[in-house]
Amino acid sequence: MAASDLSKPLGQNQSDPSGISRLFMFGSFGLLALVLLGLASVIMLADNPDGGLPTSEVDLNASIGSDSRVGVAGIRPSIKPGIPETTLPDQQAARSPELAEAMPQSTNSTDEIRVLDPADPSLNSAAATASTVPFKAFARPVNTDAIAGLPKIAIIVDGLGLSQTTTEEALALLPPDVTLAFAPYGNSLARWTRKARSQGHELLVQVPMEPFDYPNNDPGPHTLLTSANAEANKANLNWVLERFDQYVGVINYMGARFASDELAGSEFMTELKNKGLLYVENGSPGRSHLNTIASKMSIPNLRSDLVIDFRGRPSDIETRLVQLESIAQESGSALGVASAFPTSIRSISDWTQSLRQRGFALVPVTTLLKQ
Repeated sequence: MAASDLSKPLGQNQSDPSGISRLFMFGSFGLLALVLLGLASVIMLADNPDGGLPTSEVDLNASIGSDSRVGVAGIRPSIKPGIPETTLPDQQAARSPELAEAMPQSTNSTDEIRVLDPADPSLNSAAATASTVPFKAFARPVNTDAIAGLPKIAIIVDGLGLSQTTTEEALALLPPDVTLAFAPYGNSLARWTRKARSQGHELLVQVPMEPFDYPNNDPGPHTLLTSANAEANKANLNWVLERFDQYVGVINYMGARFASDELAGSEFMTELKNKGLLYVENGSPGRSHLNTIASKMSIPNLRSDLVIDFRGRPSDIETRLVQLESIAQESGSALGVASAFPTSIRSISDWTQSLRQRGFALVPVTTLLKQ
């Protein structure tokens, strides 16, 4: 070993880089600097942040008059397909240009588009005007020409909202022309009723009313009583009606005693008239005066012709549905009421499948008001 090797630091025995290596290193740095300089020049000199895409400027003010208003033309819910005679509210939104040209245009000189918000609480209140009363505003549109001359049958299934499983099954199986009545004591009523409305169903609120054997037979909290004064019954009714919205009217739950009391019935009907609601009687109160009072006060009202599941066996339900068809054949229309039992829901669902082929039209409850 040479003496000079002992004096060299460890790791420093490599030879110095050659001139070629230094030239390659300096060349790489120079090339990188040229690339960066080129990019900077493009950004500063080209002044085109859109990357060369064609652009155009539009004067929005020039296309909108000073007296015009912009609003929502329509809101399309996810509606479950129904029978062919039902017309969806927004079908005109998808019409062809040729059809749009043939349709009559609005004569409103201000071009104002009025937006009807179904969730507006004023629609279910005394503030509602004649054109926005709930039994009209939330009625399911029906193509009357398609069902002209056919016997019409409306079905109401009540007691929904109490059982989550049964309510879900009803919404899955029943066609949208079946009217759904929700009990005020159910859970998640806002969610269930919104889903029902999005599928096209008309809604009713079940109002608990005093039976003859009350309180042994108690409909539940906030029951309307003949012994209560008008303000107390009004407060209880308001509690029931505030449980959800977008309904066309109410239907009684029990109430044989209450429905037979003319004073209590008149006070009740006054509230319904103020709120623009229709009244449906399920047929259970035998000596009811409510439909008579409603007619005298020009309140839209209906009475059930049959309780479909008076006996809950499938064979008995099928028999009652046949009886309902006979009533519709003789009178031109019929109204049946059933409870939200799994057997009832499935039987009604099966029955509706071939109803049109048998010469009948399934319609929402408000359609019978026009009969």
